[in-house]
Parts: sequence; structure tokens; C-alpha cells
Amino acid sequence: MGKIGNFIQESIRVFRITKKPTKEEYKSIALVSALGILLIGLIGALISILSNPQIIGLGLTVIIAFVIIIILMFYKKKN
Repeated sequence: MGKIGNFIQESIRVFRITKKPTKEEYKSIALVSALGILLIGLIGALISILSNPQIIGLGLTVIIAFVIIIILMFYKKKN
């Protein structure tokens, strides 16, 4: 069989062994994805703020507020 036939066979095999995620798995995936997006956004904001020295004070205040909010979210989730 050619490359296309092998690809189709492998695709069918993968689809047969996959399963729908449970609610808990879905929540975990969504949480990790959201935290990744948030982290990348915070890094981008930090770079943007540090490249403009006129707003470093305001920027640091915003970053500290974000960090506190994230810590409080995790603290509430554990309790």
C-alpha cells in the first residue's frame, strides 16, 4: 500500500483506541491550558512593561495583583 493507505490505516487504529475524556479529565486539561495561556500572557505583559520605563511602577502593581489572585484561587481550591 502507498503512503496514503498507511496513513488511513494508522488513523483508523488511533481513532479506535481513543476515548472521550471524563469530566474530571476535561476540567484538568482546561485548567492546565488556561494556566498556560495566563502564564504566557503575564510574560508578554512583563516584557511589554519592562520595555517602557515610564509605567514600571504601575506594571509591577498589576503583576503583583495577578499573582495574589492566582495564589488565592489555588488556596481556596485546596480548602
